[in-house]
Amino acid sequence: MIHASKLFTTVSAALTLGAQTPATHSPAETRMKREVAILSAPSMEGRGNGTKGLAQAADYVERYYRSHGIKTERQAYPFLTGVEVREGKAFLGKGDDQQTPLQWGKDIEAYGFSGNGTFNSKALVFAGYGIQVGTYNDFEGLDLAGKVVIIGRDLPDIPAFAKLSAEEKTLRGRLRRFETARIGALILLEEGDAARPLKLNSELAIFDFPVLSMTARALESVCGDLKERLKKIRETGTVQSHDFVWAPWSFMGLTLSLERKNTEVPNLIATIPGRDPKLKTEVIVLGAHMDHLGRGERHSLGGASAVGQFHAGADDNASGTAMLMELGLQLKSARAKRTIVLTHFSGEEEGMLGSAYWIKHPTVPIQSVKAMLNFDMVGRMDAKHPMLLMGGMGTPKAALEHAKSLAPAGLSIGGDLGAAAGSSDHLSFALAKIPTFFFFTGLHADYHKPSDLADKINGAGMAVVATFAQSVTLDLANALQTPTFDPETAKLSSGHGAAGMKVSFGVIPDYAEHTDGFHINGVSAGSSAEALGLQSGDIIVMFGTRPVKTIYDYMDALTVGKAGEKVTVKWLRDGKPMEGEAVLKAR
Repeated sequence: MIHASKLFTTVSAALTLGAQTPATHSPAETRMKREVAILSAPSMEGRGNGTKGLAQAADYVERYYRSHGIKTERQAYPFLTGVEVREGKAFLGKGDDQQTPLQWGKDIEAYGFSGNGTFNSKALVFAGYGIQVGTYNDFEGLDLAGKVVIIGRDLPDIPAFAKLSAEEKTLRGRLRRFETARIGALILLEEGDAARPLKLNSELAIFDFPVLSMTARALESVCGDLKERLKKIRETGTVQSHDFVWAPWSFMGLTLSLERKNTEVPNLIATIPGRDPKLKTEVIVLGAHMDHLGRGERHSLGGASAVGQFHAGADDNASGTAMLMELGLQLKSARAKRTIVLTHFSGEEEGMLGSAYWIKHPTVPIQSVKAMLNFDMVGRMDAKHPMLLMGGMGTPKAALEHAKSLAPAGLSIGGDLGAAAGSSDHLSFALAKIPTFFFFTGLHADYHKPSDLADKINGAGMAVVATFAQSVTLDLANALQTPTFDPETAKLSSGHGAAGMKVSFGVIPDYAEHTDGFHINGVSAGSSAEALGLQSGDIIVMFGTRPVKTIYDYMDALTVGKAGEKVTVKWLRDGKPMEGEAVLKAR
């Protein structure tokens, strides 16, 4: 399941609990527990996107289907996996003194979101922590254009900064201030004794200027009092900015070229043809993502100590993968009227990339898909208070209630999660106007941590969910008519509940990683975005006075918005610039 910031956070306390799930060791339970154990084993390396472990998982699942006579095919799409320095050179100079070369990787290093740049001599300027709040202003009296700007990376907790907005307290928020300042480069001062190692960072857009990591020690030959200036800010809350062009001229030369690496990640598709001569052209899709977090470099909730450890992802989502495999075995024997397509997606943890790719490059005609069932985290049903949460984005309420009525005795089904359940691969299908059903046994303390292990899986609970899922699937696959898409149950709130967001705009995000603007997959009915005329496929590049390169920039802009405020929005449609004014609404 994708990162908790995009995950629903509340579930109705009024959900009815049923009888405990019987602890039987059925063949289905035994098979699924075995598959979960294999998929979450150390040999699968956490199934991180772009890793050997995910490729091994796809190979294993494909062999399973083929061994049972089920036809498979694969898709592959590019995924950004790393960044390297192709060329990195830098030197410092002061006045007429001889230039001092810097050792790359020790004295200086690039950030993964850095832009490239080459220049021979640009003046240095110190701008405190890059903050402007109340009477405190690190930029007052400074000319930043064409300069190499130095700021402290780690913001101190001092009274002078107490009224900073949530956005301005983030590194991203501070760096965005420099996007329109026409600076030559930005240096982030580290508190340690060495530059920060280069690594990929998906949370920040790629900036147009170099962003460098250095220490005060590495800069002391040309800016010898940086430590003292930072100390004074922390102790007194007073501005200590300084333009070193007058002291005498302190400057930097730089050559930086970064290479970003892509690899291909797989979607695996298995097909069970329908038996009815007419209805077999219609399709019921079952989906589950097989990727997880690898070593937890991105999105781990286990803290600093967890990064580097394999995140097994037994529940998230080896459980859903194993359930789909089991359903494939059962449904092959059932010989439904409609065709059933089982889709194992990658890229879900990075924003539903695999399912979004499948929607754009479907392996069956997209108009033939009549419903989609998604299984994400279905392995941790509470044995004492058994309950399955089931949502239906784009599914008529009557159809969802009918599906719930098929539940076996002893299984309680939670209320419809509605728009709150838009945090997994079924969202991609709902955006394509396909009714969806979401199966989920709930969050737990091991979510996105190395402790999400196979020995914590409730196999008996999985077997009960699989029985229910088979009934729902066959009901859809054999029905005279399938549900029609209901836009009311597919509505999503803008921003998916971002902290601090008090206004709504009404766009449906494309969570794929883009750096040329905020790509949208649609708009909500009655929203400001709909009134403005935005459409699926549009790319927002400016929101109010703020440039927008990624979804995070857009969410930051909404965070500071006020209900009733008029904002100018600029976007691209098929490469053509467009502009309009929108009124923000209260959430």
